[in-house]
Amino acid sequence: MTTSISSPAETSDKEGVDHLRSLAATARVIRVIHPDLFGRQRGKQFPARMADSLLDGLAYSKVSLAEDLMGVPVSAAEFPDLAGHPDLHARIDASSAFVPPWEPDAVWVLSRLFEQGRPSALCVRSQVQAAHMLLQSSLGFSAVAAGEPEFYLFENGQQGSRPIPYATDGVSYTIDRITDPSGAVGRIHRQLLELPIGVTAINREFSPGQFEVNLGHAAVETAADQAFLLKSAVKELAILEGLRANFMAKPLSGEEGSSLHVHMSLWTLLDGRGNVFASPDASISDTARHAIAGVQEHAAAIVAFAAPTVNSYKRLFGEGLSPTTSNWAEDNRFSFLRVPGERGSATRFELRAGDASANPHLLLAAILHAVRDGIERKLQPQAEGLPLPRTLAHALDALNADPLMTQGFGGEFIATYTALKRAEIRSLDALVSDTEWNLYQTHA
Repeated sequence: MTTSISSPAETSDKEGVDHLRSLAATARVIRVIHPDLFGRQRGKQFPARMADSLLDGLAYSKVSLAEDLMGVPVSAAEFPDLAGHPDLHARIDASSAFVPPWEPDAVWVLSRLFEQGRPSALCVRSQVQAAHMLLQSSLGFSAVAAGEPEFYLFENGQQGSRPIPYATDGVSYTIDRITDPSGAVGRIHRQLLELPIGVTAINREFSPGQFEVNLGHAAVETAADQAFLLKSAVKELAILEGLRANFMAKPLSGEEGSSLHVHMSLWTLLDGRGNVFASPDASISDTARHAIAGVQEHAAAIVAFAAPTVNSYKRLFGEGLSPTTSNWAEDNRFSFLRVPGERGSATRFELRAGDASANPHLLLAAILHAVRDGIERKLQPQAEGLPLPRTLAHALDALNADPLMTQGFGGEFIATYTALKRAEIRSLDALVSDTEWNLYQTHA
């Protein structure tokens, strides 16, 4: 395992601007992007010649971050501050600029969202940054993280119909022409390796058409950006291959769900200790145990970000390698928190409840708040843990009942996120599925 606690965001402003200008000099367009509350890419595209003017920022309607998955915004009566569709302002992180290999005349650059000169509560990149800064100021530790997202590739089918998985043959932990008959996954992997997002391995997972990508360990803000950019890139590259990438938690009945496992460790350079989860013997440090206990303490609330859709709970409580309680264990893939067998600088925990539909910025921010609380209060981990929420509604109830999370994320964010997710629940509760029709149209 390689680790890094440096971040592109730490590059000086002048170096970042010079970097952006050098890329823009040979480009035609610049795409300024940010993740929304659901982890989707939002952005605007400009002529590359406008690079310098973009340094002054650009405006977005705040309502764009207060829409549910169907594109319906929250109620203006419930959220009067949104009634006039006020602006957010995006400030670009010039040092994050890169050229996607499939668009060699384009530059992509990340941004953060501000309101009246302050970070917006609805900017998920600012949420994870704030959680990390609080950990650093309170405890003197920096967090290093890595994601392991899974996804399905499907053949293009009729709109609205269930598509056919790509590559129905093969077995898990392979990457060959049986697993990847047209070479599409290999080509996608080669393109991903050219992106500055730390992609390492790719392999077929347990089900037909399912694949996993590993990302290298990096500073937690960078790790969140990398997981977000990976999803954006895979979706675009799949379309170019005539396929569709699917990051649903449970896209197919009877097949494995898709996860977003998150690895995390804490580091300090002040006294030469390095990874503070490491212990001189073969165990883990007390700090690691307190951190694990903090995540367990707030597990129910974390699940609102780890399993953020109605569909997520078909993965969590179906068959497969997904936890149903907040248990922890050494090298056990059925646990909520797993401690892999590596030690020394590679000592870390892995949260396994996250699914591929999770917003990595929000999930990592929630974990950081919980880790800090566990260490500050010297909590002790419980082997068995407690049952996890069985529905999204229960997870949202737990989130709103958790003072650490409501304070950490802020009232505006919690209220907006909860309203959007409850609207999603209501919409799906009212939907009559094909299965319901087929079952009840004769037998009811």
